[in-house]
Amino acid sequence: MKHVCWKTLLAALVCLTLLAGCKKAEAVGLTAGATFVESAALFSDEEEGTLSPKAIAAQEEKEAAEKAAQETGGSGEEGEEGSGEGSQSHQTVRVTVPEGSTFMQIANTLEKKGVCTAADFYSTAQNYTVKSFTVPATSNRAFKMEGYLFPDTYEFYQGEDAESVLRKMLNNYAAKSGMPSEKTLILASIIERETRSTEHMKMVSSVFHNRLAAGMRLDSDPTREYVNNYITGNSLVANQSKFAPLYNTYKCSGLPAGPICNPGARAIAAAQNPSSSEYLYFFFGNDNQNHYSKTLEEHEAQMEQYGVQK
Repeated sequence: MKHVCWKTLLAALVCLTLLAGCKKAEAVGLTAGATFVESAALFSDEEEGTLSPKAIAAQEEKEAAEKAAQETGGSGEEGEEGSGEGSQSHQTVRVTVPEGSTFMQIANTLEKKGVCTAADFYSTAQNYTVKSFTVPATSNRAFKMEGYLFPDTYEFYQGEDAESVLRKMLNNYAAKSGMPSEKTLILASIIERETRSTEHMKMVSSVFHNRLAAGMRLDSDPTREYVNNYITGNSLVANQSKFAPLYNTYKCSGLPAGPICNPGARAIAAAQNPSSSEYLYFFFGNDNQNHYSKTLEEHEAQMEQYGVQK
C-alpha cells in the first residue's frame, strides 16, 4: 500500500512540473511575439531593417517625452498640472519662432520664457547628433543647428531639458521643411532675411541664382549683419574672428558656410524655384519697394534716385 502511494505522488509531481513548463513557454512566446510586433512597427516598408525618418522622429519624440517626464516627475503629457514640490516645472509655455529667427534669438527667447538657458541650449545643439537627417559636422559653422529649428509655435515645459526642446524642433523640421538640400537651405536663409514681403522672394532668389551662376559674390548685407550681431561679441562662440570670412558674402565667394537664420517654407520654396530673370542687383528703396537691375551702372543710378546709400 505504501509503495502504491509513493508512485502516485511521483506521477503527480511530474504532471505539475510539465504543466508549469508549458505555461512558462507560453508566456515567453507571448512576450517575444509582442516585442517582435513592436519592433517591426518602427521599420519602414521601403527597406526592411532600416528606420524611416518618420519612425526615427517618432522614436526621438517618445524618448524626449519620457526623459522630460522623469525629470519633472510627471507623465510628460502636455498641459498636465503638477502639485506640491516642483509643480512649477509642469507648467507649459507657448514659444513662437517667426520665419527668419536666428539660433541665438530662439535661444534667448527660450531662456526668457523659462524653458531652458541659452547657454544650455547652445551647448546641447553643438554636441547633438541628429539621427533622422544629416547635419554637416564642420567647425566652420558658428551654430551647428542654425537653419534646422523650423519656424512654428511650440509648447514646452518650464525648466524642460534642452535636448528635449531641441528634438521637438528638429522633428518638426523633418516633418514640415520638405528636407531641402544643404545649399537650398543656406540660400533660403539669405532670401528670408533679404526680403520684406513674401511676394519678392522668388525674384530675389533669381538674383542670387544669377550671381552664383556668373561666379559673382552674393554681397548680401544680412550675411555681414549675421557676423556682426550674432557671432562677434558672443561669449558662447569661440574663435569668433575666423567666421567673418566664412559667412560675410562681401568677403567669401559663393554661399556662406551655413544658414544665417531658420527660414520658413516659402523661402525654401523660393530658393528651389526662383523667378526667371536676368537681374544681378537689387535693393529696397525708401518707397518700400524692391528695385532690380541688370547692370551695376543701372543699379547705382537707381540707388541715387531713391536716396539709398551705397
